[in-house]
Formats: sequence, structure tokens, C-alpha cells
Amino acid sequence: MQKLWQQLAIATNWPVLVAVGVLSCLGVISIWADSPADGEKQLVFMCIGLVAMALFQAVNYQKIGRYAWPFYFLSLLLILYTVIGTKVTVPGVHNINGACNWITLPGFSIQPAELMKLAWAMVMARYLRFRSNYRTFAGLIPPFLLAFVPLVLILKQPDLGTALIFIPALFAMLFVAGAKAAHLLAIAAIGLVLAPGIWLAGPAPDGPDYPFFRHLPVLVKPYQRARVMAMFSNDPATLQKTGFQQHNALIAFGSGGFAGKGAGVIPVGAHVPESHNDMVFALVGEQFGFVGAAAVLGAYLVLFAAGVEIAGSTREPFGRLVALGVISLLAGQTFLNLMVCIRLMPVTGVTLPFVSYGGSSLLASFMSAGLLLNIGQNRPIVMARDSFDFD
Repeated sequence: MQKLWQQLAIATNWPVLVAVGVLSCLGVISIWADSPADGEKQLVFMCIGLVAMALFQAVNYQKIGRYAWPFYFLSLLLILYTVIGTKVTVPGVHNINGACNWITLPGFSIQPAELMKLAWAMVMARYLRFRSNYRTFAGLIPPFLLAFVPLVLILKQPDLGTALIFIPALFAMLFVAGAKAAHLLAIAAIGLVLAPGIWLAGPAPDGPDYPFFRHLPVLVKPYQRARVMAMFSNDPATLQKTGFQQHNALIAFGSGGFAGKGAGVIPVGAHVPESHNDMVFALVGEQFGFVGAAAVLGAYLVLFAAGVEIAGSTREPFGRLVALGVISLLAGQTFLNLMVCIRLMPVTGVTLPFVSYGGSSLLASFMSAGLLLNIGQNRPIVMARDSFDFD
């Protein structure tokens, strides 16, 4: 126990611990305001998450890395199980709000996609640590497959928001590992060229039908199109249907003013659907105003800066890439959730790390923080050139 406290006292760990503490406490307060029963559950989830963080912090990350591949394949099988549940009835998988993202067992439920994010970051780091073949265009195929296999399965659940988080993290890890920027930019350009085709693929139920694209399989579902269009609409009928959640979340967020209405006071936010899940930032804004929103953003900046510092000062390849992957995933998820809340992106159902209600999301976030603490305190001295420094 004394050794554990000595490790936690390392300077690079305190920013992570403080940021996680601030975000988690604001999350519990906001969830409790909307639903005291869920607030109590979130406290339980937080205690479980703290235990998981301590475990991931206590065991050397290189030992944890030995189980990266089994963790990856187990997460993949669990996701595949939920996808099967979208086609046929399987035990523990139920359609909730049009998606089969969860496996429900007696006493608890789990969202496999949340665990996959962490498993994928470790497997990518494991794959990239001593290789250099990804510095060729063809060599990028294996790491892209490692990301696209779970991404496609997650899209089949369907869970577009979680799938999107993998893409920026993949590019960030490849770039830091030494992949050529020209190759990554070429792949990004190909994606942009294909984007209109992805949007138009399939018969258009509420618009012009294009001769070629109507014969392709539907890639963007009608409700996803409706969410995108609702972002740009001020039509009263749209704001009472597809755009209702975002419109009212924005009103709740802005109604807090500078100092907010006080903890537990959410007269507007209480009427926002899934307010303590996807739109929890609106509840923070209504209760604590600009001050609370600034505290949340400041905590995330501290967390991400600490993660970048840990990654940047770690010369051991695996630890450096794991730290970068974890931070990229958390940052991408945070950015996506905040943009949805302030109506700059369509609704995706992505949670806000450490703040939103949900056991799987909170557990994965705490495990990620534990890995960051672990890498920060176990940086080995490497008598070699800098990681990923190629001639």
C-alpha cells in the first residue's frame, strides 16, 4: 500500500487524478439532479471504476500488454454476439432505441464497444512498437484492418458515434509511430472523395433518387440523415421531433448564465431526452453556468495535456503508443459529445468520459486513466535512439 501511494505521488500523476476527480464529481451531481436513482448507481459505478483504475495502475503496463491480443479478440467476440442479436434472438441482447449495443446478464450489463476501445489501443501499440512496414502504403493495410474490423461490427449494432472515435485515434497513432504523412493524407483524401457516395448510397426515401447510387447498399440510415438535416433546421415541426433533444439541450445549457441556477436545479434539462447520458454537459451548464462549463473544459485540457506529456516523455515504444492511443480515444469522444451538445454535430449517442451516466463507459474511462498513471510512473530508461526515429 505504501508503494502505491508513493507511485500516485509522482508529479505527472496528480493532473490526471485531479481532472478525473473533478469530472466524476460533476457527473454524479448532474446525474443525481436528473435521476436520484441513477445518481446512486453512478456512485456505485464510480467505486468499481476506482478499483479498476487502481488495478490498471498497480500492475506494470508491459505485463498488461501481454494480454492485449486476448483482450482484443474477447471484445471482438462480444461485439459480434450483439450483432448476431440484431438478426436473431439471443440471450442477453435486446434492441434498445433501435440498437443492440448491450449484453444484459443477471445483476449487470456491459457494452462491449467500450471495452474494445481500450483493447484496440493496446493491440495497435503492440503491433506498431517494433515494426516499420507501415511506412509503406501497402504496410498500412494491417493496422487499418485492426481498426476497421471492430469499427464495421460496431456500425452493424448500429453505433455510429463509437465507430467514429476510432478513426482520429488510428491516424494519430500511425503518425506518431512513423507512418508517412503523405500516405495518411492520401487515405484521408480518398475518404473525402467517397463521402458523397456513402451519403447517397441506397434508395432515397424522402428525396431525389440517383440512378447509380440507388442500387448500392444503404450506408447512412434514414434516421441518421434526419439527424444531420435537423442540425440546420429551425422548422418548429422538426424542433419538436428529430431536433427536439439538441434544441432543448442547447436552451438548457444557455439558461445557466454565468454562475448557473445551483446544484440540482434543472427545470429545462429535466425535459431533455437522455439528458444524463448524451446531453449531460447541458445539465452542467444549467446548474453551474459558464463557471461549471469552464471547469469541465479545463479538467479535460489538464487530462489531455498530462497524457500528451506522459506519451512525449516515454521513450519505450509500447508505453508511448498506448498513452497516445488512450488520450486520442478520450479526446475524440469528448470532442464529439461536446459538439453534439452545442448542436455543431448530429446526435450520435456518444457519452462524455467520466461525466455521463453508464457503467461500461465509466469503467473504460477509469481503466484508461489507470493505464496513463501506470505508464507515467513506470517509464523505463532506454539506452537507444528515440522511439520511432527512422533514417
